[in-house]
Amino acid sequence: MKKSMLSFAAAAIVVTAAQAGDGIVSGEIAVGGWNHDPSGWIKYPNNESDVNKLDADSDLNLDTETDIYLRAKLEHPVPLLPNIRVAYNRTESKGDGHITKTFTFGDQTFLANDYIHSEAKLDNYDGTLYYQLWDTGLDLDLGLTVRYIDGYVTVQDKTRNVGDTSDINFVVPMAYGNVRVPIPFLEGLSVGAEGNWITYDGSTLYDVQADARYIFSMGLGLEVGYRYQKIKLDDVDNTDADIDIQGVFGGVVWDF
Repeated sequence: MKKSMLSFAAAAIVVTAAQAGDGIVSGEIAVGGWNHDPSGWIKYPNNESDVNKLDADSDLNLDTETDIYLRAKLEHPVPLLPNIRVAYNRTESKGDGHITKTFTFGDQTFLANDYIHSEAKLDNYDGTLYYQLWDTGLDLDLGLTVRYIDGYVTVQDKTRNVGDTSDINFVVPMAYGNVRVPIPFLEGLSVGAEGNWITYDGSTLYDVQADARYIFSMGLGLEVGYRYQKIKLDDVDNTDADIDIQGVFGGVVWDF
């Protein structure tokens, strides 16, 4: 799944670069870093007592990390056919420390004062079909994203050499929206907002971001912004969770 989506993204970028000079298509390519800070809790298995909810900060000691993001959009002049957006966000955090309570995670019991190592990963792979509803004075896009979340949470007890892992891997459709507004009298400067959202069967997932972008010449420029992601899971892969991941991001962009 991951290889196929990345291959599709690479193919879209190659096609875009080849055809952009002829004015057949337009779009953007962006790459940069996201400094993200996780918070919230996870419980695995989901039927365990609430005393086994593990806090990302006080129990797992997950650190703030900086990971890569990639994004590519392809817009074409063919009527009725949707435009294409692909994206990848790497989201991993690690933590170490002594725990202050006894809890169960998976099939293992961890004792107060044990020293644990924890890892959390919630990578996103997006494929989006969207329509540009407005492009005069501002850009307004609406569409549908199919997101693959590739993740896990691992807790390893270094004191007693035991541990367990909750694998979190699933595909979910999400509503998609994007708006970008140029700043009057400041050529090349614009602000934008983008997001995806779904709620179903007690679970809610969404992410929103806002950014400012400045294009220098030949479509090349810089972007900086803030991204917030919510992952609330109700018995997904036998896991309950309510995780917030947020922080600033910045990178380079080619708008053609």
